[in-house]
Amino acid sequence: MTYTDAQVGKVMEKMEELGFGNDTIVVLWGDHGWQLGEHGEWGKYTNFEDGTHVPFMLRVPGVTDDGMRTSALVELIDIYPTLAELTGLPQPKLCPPSSQNVETCVEGFSTVPLLHNPNQPWKKASFSQYARPLSGLPSIPGRPPFLKGTDESVMGYTMRTDKYRYTEWVGFNHVTAMANWTDVWGRELYDHTEPTEFFNDENANLVDKADMKEVVAQLHSQLQAGWRSAMPAIHS
Repeated sequence: MTYTDAQVGKVMEKMEELGFGNDTIVVLWGDHGWQLGEHGEWGKYTNFEDGTHVPFMLRVPGVTDDGMRTSALVELIDIYPTLAELTGLPQPKLCPPSSQNVETCVEGFSTVPLLHNPNQPWKKASFSQYARPLSGLPSIPGRPPFLKGTDESVMGYTMRTDKYRYTEWVGFNHVTAMANWTDVWGRELYDHTEPTEFFNDENANLVDKADMKEVVAQLHSQLQAGWRSAMPAIHS
């Protein structure tokens, strides 16, 4: 981390030296998180917070000069719409409910409003997914073996809200790319109301706790409703 930070600093210094500092937007992000032994995992291949939480930093001359940060939920799919707005390009079209035959569309939203008001209400949730058995376990304890000859027969759909991370593992047709929400292989619920530095609050799966029944039902419906139900009000 220190090495990477130093290299970024060198790039920024050279940019200023060449006179590009006042008209260059800089985005720094990572495409995935990384486990260093948490949950017995090494690498990125999970739906845990450590595997899905990534850096996302914007430097916009004249806008972020004094520094700012937000606790709003944002996603990497928001980068393209954000840069489009900042550079005066047309906003890309949102994907329709069925987008298989659409040439180009996005599921993200410009974060420019957050640059002007980082505390405004924003997305109700962020979403990601990871398949099994792709680069993962050959089976899930207590469940039948994965289908032979397929890379993805179970998909883990995970959703992060301001308080919780909720995940459902369901049957997945890798040909049609469709989930079978009635074929549930597992569920996970973690409370991030007071997140700890190393995300060890994801060591206790709360999904079967009696006092979390209503929360699970609400998150289940929200997960299936998807990103359209979680979009920022300003974009709805």
